[in-house]
Parts: sequence; structure tokens; C-alpha cells
Amino acid sequence: MAGRGAHSGRPYLVQELALGSSLAETIRLERARPGEVALWARSLFDALAHLHSNGLVHRDIKPANLMLSGLRRSPVRIIDFGIVASTGSAAEPGISSGTVHYMSPEQASGGVAAPSWDVYAMGLVLLELLTGSKAFPGTAIESLVARTLRSPEVPDLLGEWALLLRHLTAMDPGERPTAAAAAEMAARLIPTVDSSRHGNQGPRGSWGAQMVSGPCPAMRAFPPRRHRQQD
Repeated sequence: MAGRGAHSGRPYLVQELALGSSLAETIRLERARPGEVALWARSLFDALAHLHSNGLVHRDIKPANLMLSGLRRSPVRIIDFGIVASTGSAAEPGISSGTVHYMSPEQASGGVAAPSWDVYAMGLVLLELLTGSKAFPGTAIESLVARTLRSPEVPDLLGEWALLLRHLTAMDPGERPTAAAAAEMAARLIPTVDSSRHGNQGPRGSWGAQMVSGPCPAMRAFPPRRHRQQD
């Protein structure tokens, strides 16, 4: 939130104007490059780490709630905190606690809110960005049942990404990294800048993509309309 105040006795909020599209639109239009995804992942996990350090769980991490900003210092933002909950709080009867296709097994079963929920959901989002397909497709019931029986299928061809994704989406929440640790893991997958010119190996992952100079690559996915970020 950029600011707040009151005018003529009426309170108001000042929010950032985000010019980008959501990652849901990115998935629909094209498969993102692994180098871009690594940049987004580091930024998103850093944001989750901040949220979790304040005792909060987002509970609805999904592509539609992740918005490209067009800024190199913070290329993607988390939006829609409408159902955020305190860590350790129980689910409220009759109130939705997330989106079925991205829920962790324990969130789907109605457990108490935990940071590991957000980490798992982000893992499914990253997997979808890299493969173009949902990890648990089908109806809501089919998707919920599937995640309680198995971990998502992570293709070996994703290279070092595969190891990270399997950790993020482990069925046992105790085996998942914290958001802060996940941010460090994602940072190691970010390609080196202009690696060919300096004779370096470039991305560490076998599926990495070389970064190039110029405008932020996320800008190419922007639609001609504007979105207002929620806080």
C-alpha cells in the first residue's frame, strides 16, 4: 500500500498501479522461459517470507493472484489478500480457504493455516509455468483426491528445477523448505547475465535460458489494459 488518509471525512487508500498481466495470462498465452521463472520465483518467495515472518498465511497462491509488475527490482507481485489468515488458525466453517487446484494436501483436508501451504501452492504454480499444464487437472473433487494420494509428477527434463519443485511440493509439509530457503534455492537457478560474452556456462539448470539486456522480458506479456493491485 502506497499510502492512506482521509478527505472530507472519508478514508481512502493509495495503492500501486500495476501495469502487468497475471501469471495466469502468461500460462495461457505462452510457456515462460526458465530464466524468467527463476527471477519471478525468487521475488515471490521473498514476498512470502516477509508475509510468513509476520505470522500470516496467504492461503490462495495461484497464477491469477501473481501479477507481473515490469520492474526489475520486483518483477512480480502477490495480490488478493482477501482470505489471509494467522499462522495456526483453524479454517472457518463455510468459508473457502483457497483454490482447489493449488491447495496443499493438508489445506484440502481442513488443517490449521501454515506457511507450508503457501510454499506448496507456489511449487504447483512454478511447475505449471514450466510445463504449461496443471499438476492436478480435472474436476475439483478429482484434483483434491489426487493430491492426497501422490505428489505431482515433475519431469526429469526440468533438470535442477526438478529437484526444487519436488521439495516444494513434498506431501509431508515438514520436508518442504521455508519460503526464505526457497528464495535462495530459486536464486541459484537465475541465469548469469550475458554468459556467452564472458565465456561462462550460463544457467546452472539444463533447462535454463540466458538473460539478455534491454527491457524487462516480462513486458512482452503485458496486455493493453491496466490492473489495480490489491493490498
